[in-house]
Amino acid sequence: MKNIFHLIITAGLVSTLLVCCQSQEEKRQTESLYGKQMVAIGNSITAPKDSWAWITAQHFDMELTNLAVSGAQWTDYQGTTVDTNPKPVYDGVHTNNVISNQVYRFLQLIVPEGEIISEAEGEKFHTSTPAPLTGLKTKNSTFDPTIVIISCGTNDSSNGKPIGDPSELDKPYQEADRKTLYGAINWAVSIIRKYSPDTEIVLLTPIQRSSHSQKLPMFVDAILLAGEKLNCPAINMYEESGITEAVEAKEHKYLYDGLHPNALGQQLMGEVVIKHLTDLYENKQ
Repeated sequence: MKNIFHLIITAGLVSTLLVCCQSQEEKRQTESLYGKQMVAIGNSITAPKDSWAWITAQHFDMELTNLAVSGAQWTDYQGTTVDTNPKPVYDGVHTNNVISNQVYRFLQLIVPEGEIISEAEGEKFHTSTPAPLTGLKTKNSTFDPTIVIISCGTNDSSNGKPIGDPSELDKPYQEADRKTLYGAINWAVSIIRKYSPDTEIVLLTPIQRSSHSQKLPMFVDAILLAGEKLNCPAINMYEESGITEAVEAKEHKYLYDGLHPNALGQQLMGEVVIKHLTDLYENKQ
């Protein structure tokens, strides 16, 4: 009996130590994320204060800067102008509500105050955005993001925007056609890397929704290919989030209107992103 008690106590201690070690190991694996800064770029799925981005940042105790705008799409429109207003001026249409303008806002946070952002030179400006575009980062600013996550594409699909040719991914970013999905992704990823080379960039594909065109999976595949060719982690939210067209068409379980995630849907998305970031930073150790 004494030996049995000894075995039980020993087993319990070993179990406790293993749990403790596993917890410490998990924290060590993602220590380069804990307490750091995260930037979210995207559309109405990302924009809410309690979106998957907030859930992800909370998990890693990161400071979140959310630049997402409802209705945004990857690709520029005909007539898109540089518009760094937090709520792009529509003038009756959505021409300025694009990822490139969210990236310009990001650059202003990165570039020192008063320094000209040359990438915007030669572009057309909206009257609400003074030209030339200059940085806004003050000497006292602590803005230094460890990771930027871009979640977009569902609006490009529903608006019938062109995916373009994969060769757009091989072009210098200055030559990439931002009116195509491939060109817009190349431009955004390349410029963020130029101005913030130590920042990890992660792409998220669109999720499924209760009703969508047959083209949506094509946009998902294109974003995954872009991530691969640009050496940029890309998470397949379409397949991994647990939100499916089949379920949402019958009942709005995770999408309150068939498109936008409710609290449960955002939680599912956040959990997938957290898992991938944990795996990503484990491999960096």
